[in-house]
Order: sequence, then structure tokens, then C-alpha cells
Amino acid sequence: MEDIVLRGVAVSGLGKAAQFTDLPWVWRQFADKLKLNVWPGTFNVRIVDPESRSLWERLRQRPGIPIDPPDPSACVAWCYPVVVNEWIRGAIVLPHVPGYPSDQVEVVAAESIRAGLNVGEGASVTLRVLAPTEE
Repeated sequence: MEDIVLRGVAVSGLGKAAQFTDLPWVWRQFADKLKLNVWPGTFNVRIVDPESRSLWERLRQRPGIPIDPPDPSACVAWCYPVVVNEWIRGAIVLPHVPGYPSDQVEVVAAESIRAGLNVGEGASVTLRVLAPTEE
């Protein structure tokens, strides 16, 4: 797979991801599988242009790095290594939940992406999804 570049804008989330990223089993899997000691919460990006939406839809169909809950009734997620604005390495987290918005992308990293890039609401964001050889 070649790198995929997605373009979007920074948006506020619901503020619930910090609870997810703080769970010990989640934190451990991000560390073990993605080599990320994740910052609490996610950085939310809304995919805006048609080309990026098409690329994102195709990527969503590909298996990613699984984040598997110890309880089978809990949410499973796939992750895709990414670089945000060619600066901060992280991972896209795609939760497998009904009704998840098709144009929303959530990213985790070892630091606050919004603060690290000084990105405000509505600012342009580029996500370069890394090919498996770059992981």
C-alpha cells in the first residue's frame, strides 16, 4: 500500500475519547502494537474534499492494526499509522460502532496534536497514512 493523503479540517469532538484512551488495556495495546504512549483523548478531523472522502472510504474497508477489548461486547477498533501535518506521528483510530460518521477521523498521538501544531477549530489538516513498511 502506498501512503494515502487525506485532507480535512480540525473539529471539536464530544470529549469522550479520553475515557477510552485512558483504559489500561487500550493504553497497553497502543504502546505494544503502535509504539505510542498516547495522550488522553483524540484529535478530530472532518474529511471535506471529495477525493479525500473517497480515499478514506476505501481505507475504512481495509483491515488495520486491531485494538481488541478483553470483553467481546466492548468496541473493537482498527488503527492506521499516520503523520499529521508532516509533523506529529500518531494513529488514526476507527471504532467499529454503528452510526460512526463516515467523514470523521480520530487521531491519537503521544502529545496533544492541537497544542503541538497550534491548530484551531476549522484549520486545514493533512493526514498522511503511512504504508506498512514505514510503521
